[in-house]
Amino acid sequence: MIVGALVIFGPVALDAASLTWRESEGCKIWMVVDGDTVKMTCPAEGAVSGRLLGFDTPEMTSRCPKELGLAVAATFYLRWQLWTAGKVVATPRGKDRYDRVLTLMAVDGELVGTRMVGAGLARRYDGGRRGGWCGADA
Repeated sequence: MIVGALVIFGPVALDAASLTWRESEGCKIWMVVDGDTVKMTCPAEGAVSGRLLGFDTPEMTSRCPKELGLAVAATFYLRWQLWTAGKVVATPRGKDRYDRVLTLMAVDGELVGTRMVGAGLARRYDGGRRGGWCGADA
């Protein structure tokens, strides 16, 4: 029971706790939802959901085991970037159709999208239709 709670809530608690040891500029990210979505507090908007710009990761509501595995890996990789960051800059750039704040995020001077794509856990994305993660071409 305790181990299960730690597995579920431990990472979320570390997301919020990492605000105490890293420098933040712009919006302050306090929770990772998945590989390209975060919860954050922005000076002008307050507490909001943020969609990170420049890349797309697999969804946790996956269509196949491969997508789910990549989604979990992308989520924890993004968490690791925040947990180990010296400085995070999260700059709001408008809203999407789901009312999420579109956010350009850099970790220690490098765009997080570049890191995610470089790790093989994301694809570059600038809007429009997204490709699947399950097929042979994925």
